[in-house]
Amino acid sequence: MSRQSKFSIEDKLKIINEMKNIDADMIAKKYKISRFTLHTWQLRYKYQGAEGLRSTHHNQQYSKKFKVALVQQYQASKHSLEEFAIKNGLKSKHQLLNWIHQYNEFNLKAYTPRKRDSKMRGRKTSFEERLTIIEELIKHDLNYNWAVDHYNVSYQQVYGWYRKYKQSGNNPESLRDRRGKAKPESQWTEADRLRAENRLLKAKLKQQEMEIAFAKKLVEIRNREAKKKTNTKQFKN
Repeated sequence: MSRQSKFSIEDKLKIINEMKNIDADMIAKKYKISRFTLHTWQLRYKYQGAEGLRSTHHNQQYSKKFKVALVQQYQASKHSLEEFAIKNGLKSKHQLLNWIHQYNEFNLKAYTPRKRDSKMRGRKTSFEERLTIIEELIKHDLNYNWAVDHYNVSYQQVYGWYRKYKQSGNNPESLRDRRGKAKPESQWTEADRLRAENRLLKAKLKQQEMEIAFAKKLVEIRNREAKKKTNTKQFKN
Protein backbone atom coordinates (compact mmCIF):
# COMPACT_ATOMS: atom_id res chain seq x y z
CA MET A 1 0.00 0.00 0.00
CA SER A 2 1.44 3.39 -0.95
CA ARG A 3 1.78 6.22 1.53
CA GLN A 4 1.55 9.79 0.36
CA SER A 5 3.30 12.68 2.10
CA LYS A 6 2.95 16.36 1.29
CA PHE A 7 6.53 16.90 2.53
CA SER A 8 9.57 15.80 0.53
CA ILE A 9 12.90 14.82 2.10
CA GLU A 10 14.15 18.32 1.31
CA ASP A 11 11.13 19.87 3.04
CA LYS A 12 11.65 17.74 6.14
CA LEU A 13 15.36 18.56 6.31
CA LYS A 14 14.55 22.25 5.98
CA ILE A 15 12.01 22.04 8.82
CA ILE A 16 14.39 20.08 11.06
CA ASN A 17 17.08 22.69 10.47
CA GLU A 18 14.63 25.48 11.28
CA MET A 19 14.01 23.84 14.64
CA LYS A 20 17.62 24.59 15.59
CA ASN A 21 16.72 28.26 15.88
CA ILE A 22 12.93 28.37 16.22
CA ASP A 23 10.71 26.93 18.94
CA ALA A 24 9.08 23.62 17.96
CA ASP A 25 5.59 24.94 18.77
CA MET A 26 6.04 27.77 16.27
CA ILE A 27 7.29 25.32 13.63
CA ALA A 28 4.32 23.02 14.25
CA LYS A 29 1.90 25.93 13.83
CA LYS A 30 3.69 27.30 10.77
CA TYR A 31 3.59 24.03 8.82
CA LYS A 32 0.44 22.61 10.44
CA ILE A 33 2.33 19.58 11.74
CA SER A 34 1.88 17.93 15.13
CA ARG A 35 4.68 18.05 17.71
CA PHE A 36 4.67 14.26 17.66
CA THR A 37 5.39 14.21 13.90
CA LEU A 38 8.25 16.68 14.32
CA HIS A 39 9.69 14.55 17.11
CA THR A 40 9.47 11.43 14.90
CA TRP A 41 11.27 13.22 12.05
CA GLN A 42 14.02 14.27 14.43
CA LEU A 43 14.53 10.71 15.65
CA ARG A 44 14.53 9.32 12.11
CA TYR A 45 17.12 11.86 11.03
CA LYS A 46 19.25 11.20 14.11
CA TYR A 47 19.32 7.40 13.74
CA GLN A 48 18.64 6.82 10.03
CA GLY A 49 19.98 9.94 8.35
CA ALA A 50 18.24 11.76 5.49
CA GLU A 51 17.12 8.43 4.01
CA GLY A 52 15.02 7.82 7.11
CA LEU A 53 12.89 10.83 6.15
CA ARG A 54 11.88 9.29 2.83
CA SER A 55 8.20 8.33 2.52
CA THR A 56 7.88 4.62 1.81
CA HIS A 57 5.64 3.40 -1.01
CA HIS A 58 5.80 -0.30 -0.21
CA ASN A 59 5.48 -2.24 3.02
CA GLN A 60 8.86 -3.49 4.24
CA GLN A 61 9.01 -7.26 4.76
CA TYR A 62 10.51 -8.57 8.01
CA SER A 63 11.19 -12.15 9.01
CA LYS A 64 9.53 -13.67 12.05
CA LYS A 65 12.98 -14.17 13.59
CA PHE A 66 13.73 -10.45 13.27
CA LYS A 67 10.37 -9.43 14.79
CA VAL A 68 10.73 -11.75 17.79
CA ALA A 69 14.33 -10.64 18.40
CA LEU A 70 13.34 -6.96 18.29
CA VAL A 71 10.41 -7.45 20.68
CA GLN A 72 12.64 -9.28 23.17
CA GLN A 73 15.38 -6.64 22.89
CA TYR A 74 12.85 -3.88 23.54
CA GLN A 75 11.48 -5.65 26.62
CA ALA A 76 15.00 -5.67 28.07
CA SER A 77 15.78 -2.07 27.08
CA LYS A 78 15.21 1.23 28.86
CA HIS A 79 14.44 3.28 25.73
CA SER A 80 11.03 4.67 24.91
CA LEU A 81 9.04 2.66 22.39
CA GLU A 82 9.37 5.37 19.71
CA GLU A 83 13.12 5.84 20.07
CA PHE A 84 13.86 2.10 20.23
CA ALA A 85 11.79 1.38 17.10
CA ILE A 86 13.41 4.11 15.01
CA LYS A 87 16.88 3.35 16.33
CA ASN A 88 16.42 -0.18 14.99
CA GLY A 89 15.35 0.85 11.52
CA LEU A 90 11.55 1.10 11.79
CA LYS A 91 9.58 4.17 10.72
CA SER A 92 7.59 4.57 13.95
CA LYS A 93 6.60 2.87 17.18
CA HIS A 94 3.27 1.62 15.80
CA GLN A 95 4.84 -1.24 13.87
CA LEU A 96 6.77 -2.47 16.90
CA LEU A 97 3.72 -2.06 19.13
CA ASN A 98 1.74 -4.28 16.75
CA TRP A 99 4.47 -6.95 16.93
CA ILE A 100 4.43 -6.79 20.74
CA HIS A 101 0.68 -7.41 20.77
CA GLN A 102 1.06 -10.34 18.32
CA TYR A 103 3.93 -11.74 20.39
CA ASN A 104 1.89 -11.61 23.58
CA GLU A 105 -1.12 -13.17 21.82
CA PHE A 106 1.04 -16.07 20.54
CA ASN A 107 0.35 -14.97 16.94
CA LEU A 108 3.91 -13.88 16.24
CA LYS A 109 5.63 -16.68 18.08
CA ALA A 110 4.86 -18.59 21.24
CA TYR A 111 6.20 -16.79 24.27
CA THR A 112 9.17 -18.61 25.78
CA PRO A 113 9.63 -17.63 29.43
CA ARG A 114 13.11 -16.67 30.53
CA LYS A 115 14.44 -18.11 33.77
CA ARG A 116 13.22 -15.13 35.74
CA ASP A 117 9.74 -15.30 34.19
CA SER A 118 9.36 -19.06 34.63
CA LYS A 119 9.97 -18.74 38.38
CA MET A 120 7.74 -15.73 38.78
CA ARG A 121 4.25 -16.74 39.83
CA GLY A 122 1.26 -14.52 39.92
CA ARG A 123 0.39 -13.06 43.30
CA LYS A 124 -2.77 -11.67 44.77
CA THR A 125 -3.25 -7.99 44.10
CA SER A 126 -5.79 -5.42 45.16
CA PHE A 127 -7.75 -3.31 42.71
CA GLU A 128 -5.72 -0.24 43.74
CA GLU A 129 -2.46 -2.12 43.05
CA ARG A 130 -3.65 -3.15 39.59
CA LEU A 131 -4.70 0.42 38.84
CA THR A 132 -1.25 1.69 39.88
CA ILE A 133 0.58 -0.99 37.87
CA ILE A 134 -1.32 -0.16 34.67
CA GLU A 135 -0.84 3.56 35.33
CA GLU A 136 2.95 3.10 35.55
CA LEU A 137 3.00 0.62 32.64
CA ILE A 138 1.55 3.32 30.39
CA LYS A 139 4.14 5.84 31.60
CA HIS A 140 6.89 3.33 30.75
CA ASP A 141 5.78 2.75 27.14
CA LEU A 142 4.16 -0.64 27.86
CA ASN A 143 7.41 -2.20 29.04
CA TYR A 144 5.88 -5.33 30.60
CA ASN A 145 9.17 -6.67 31.96
CA TRP A 146 9.80 -3.40 33.78
CA ALA A 147 6.42 -3.80 35.53
CA VAL A 148 7.18 -7.46 36.34
CA ASP A 149 10.46 -6.49 38.03
CA HIS A 150 9.12 -3.42 39.76
CA TYR A 151 5.91 -4.86 41.21
CA ASN A 152 6.87 -8.52 41.68
CA VAL A 153 3.98 -9.87 39.60
CA SER A 154 3.95 -12.22 36.61
CA TYR A 155 4.24 -11.20 32.99
CA GLN A 156 0.91 -12.91 32.25
CA GLN A 157 -0.83 -10.89 34.96
CA VAL A 158 0.41 -7.54 33.71
CA TYR A 159 -0.41 -8.31 30.09
CA GLY A 160 -3.85 -9.68 31.04
CA TRP A 161 -4.75 -6.56 33.05
CA TYR A 162 -3.70 -4.20 30.28
CA ARG A 163 -5.52 -6.26 27.66
CA LYS A 164 -8.77 -6.15 29.66
CA TYR A 165 -8.34 -2.42 30.16
CA LYS A 166 -7.96 -1.79 26.40
CA GLN A 167 -10.77 -4.18 25.42
CA SER A 168 -13.15 -2.42 27.82
CA GLY A 169 -12.61 0.89 26.03
CA ASN A 170 -10.14 2.13 28.67
CA ASN A 171 -12.55 1.60 31.56
CA PRO A 172 -10.58 1.38 34.86
CA GLU A 173 -13.29 -0.82 36.39
CA SER A 174 -12.16 -3.63 34.07
CA LEU A 175 -9.17 -4.04 36.43
CA ARG A 176 -11.46 -5.14 39.22
CA ASP A 177 -11.17 -8.85 40.07
CA ARG A 178 -14.68 -10.29 40.32
CA ARG A 179 -13.85 -13.99 40.46
CA GLY A 180 -15.59 -15.89 43.29
CA LYS A 181 -15.30 -13.31 46.02
CA ALA A 182 -17.23 -13.92 49.23
CA LYS A 183 -17.36 -10.16 49.76
CA PRO A 184 -17.33 -8.06 46.59
CA GLU A 185 -15.13 -5.00 46.56
CA SER A 186 -16.94 -1.81 47.45
CA GLN A 187 -18.92 -0.30 44.61
CA TRP A 188 -17.45 2.74 42.94
CA THR A 189 -19.21 6.04 42.80
CA GLU A 190 -19.19 8.08 39.59
CA ALA A 191 -16.59 10.37 41.17
CA ASP A 192 -14.34 7.37 41.92
CA ARG A 193 -14.55 6.21 38.32
CA LEU A 194 -13.72 9.67 36.96
CA ARG A 195 -10.74 9.98 39.32
CA ALA A 196 -9.35 6.63 38.09
CA GLU A 197 -9.88 7.57 34.45
CA ASN A 198 -8.10 10.85 35.12
CA ARG A 199 -5.10 9.01 36.64
CA LEU A 200 -4.68 6.80 33.59
CA LEU A 201 -5.17 9.73 31.21
CA LYS A 202 -2.50 11.68 33.09
CA ALA A 203 -0.16 8.68 32.75
CA LYS A 204 -0.60 8.77 28.98
CA LEU A 205 -0.03 12.52 28.88
CA LYS A 206 3.08 12.11 31.06
CA GLN A 207 4.50 9.61 28.59
CA GLN A 208 3.85 12.07 25.74
CA GLU A 209 5.47 14.90 27.74
CA MET A 210 8.60 12.77 28.14
CA GLU A 211 8.79 12.35 24.36
CA ILE A 212 8.39 16.10 23.86
CA ALA A 213 11.05 16.81 26.51
CA PHE A 214 13.43 14.49 24.67
CA ALA A 215 12.77 16.35 21.42
CA LYS A 216 13.54 19.70 23.10
CA LYS A 217 16.73 18.29 24.58
CA LEU A 218 17.77 17.07 21.16
CA VAL A 219 17.28 20.57 19.73
CA GLU A 220 19.35 22.09 22.56
CA ILE A 221 22.21 19.65 21.93
CA ARG A 222 22.20 20.37 18.20
CA ASN A 223 22.13 24.11 18.85
CA ARG A 224 25.20 23.80 21.12
CA GLU A 225 27.00 21.69 18.53
CA ALA A 226 26.19 24.18 15.77
CA LYS A 227 27.42 27.06 17.94
CA LYS A 228 30.68 25.22 18.68
CA LYS A 229 31.28 24.66 14.97
CA THR A 230 30.62 28.34 14.23
CA ASN A 231 33.00 29.47 16.99
CA THR A 232 35.65 27.04 15.78
CA LYS A 233 35.45 28.37 12.20
CA GLN A 234 35.67 31.97 13.43
CA PHE A 235 38.71 31.12 15.57
CA LYS A 236 40.48 29.47 12.63
CA ASN A 237 39.79 32.48 10.44
